[in-house]
Amino acid sequence: MNNRPTQETIFSSYESDNYFERRNKRNAKLNEKKDFPMRLIELYELIPKKVLEIGAADGERLSLIAKKHNANVYAIEPSTKAISLGKKKFPSVNYVKGVGFDIPLNETFDLIIVNFVLHWVDRSNLLRTVSEIDRLLNENGYLIIGDFLPSNMSKVIYHHIKDQKVYTYKQNYASIFLASGLYHSICLITGDHASDKLVCDVNEKDRIGTWLLKKKLNEHYGKMSY
Repeated sequence: MNNRPTQETIFSSYESDNYFERRNKRNAKLNEKKDFPMRLIELYELIPKKVLEIGAADGERLSLIAKKHNANVYAIEPSTKAISLGKKKFPSVNYVKGVGFDIPLNETFDLIIVNFVLHWVDRSNLLRTVSEIDRLLNENGYLIIGDFLPSNMSKVIYHHIKDQKVYTYKQNYASIFLASGLYHSICLITGDHASDKLVCDVNEKDRIGTWLLKKKLNEHYGKMSY
């Protein structure tokens, strides 16, 4: 029997707080003009009114969306420290402590953002996470997925944790949704992880992609006559 803790257990218990503290020390403010999810929202003139972000950190991106679109926004985040700081800085955001494969919400949304989250998910919970995202997205709603985008699936040891085998998993996560036939590809933008720039030539390690998908339950099915 495998008693190895899942990556969600590790992140929920301590590493999500550690990660947030490292990020927060860099005092990195979200650049709306460089942020790929925000750029897609603006490029396609989306006007979301109810938005969920999974792995939202302190909720800065959601706060911008709430301000620009008068939207009702929800943050799912495992880090208690991120939620605590976010409540002070961004009171327009509704914070819910949780992980992607078990989201304690029963309402649905017209936009869900999952930006640089899925590569952390333990493989035993990946399809459960996909199912939760689908459960919470309205038909004709939009899904933004941002993550690493290598040509081939790969895993990389997570060097911040020395006593556990924790990996990041890099792959095309939009393809899971597209393979169902229930999601339509609107756009993919790619660029460089280090600079957040839209550039053509990026090495495998640093290429990132951000997809905009639309959920359409029946429009992919052609009619056949017998």
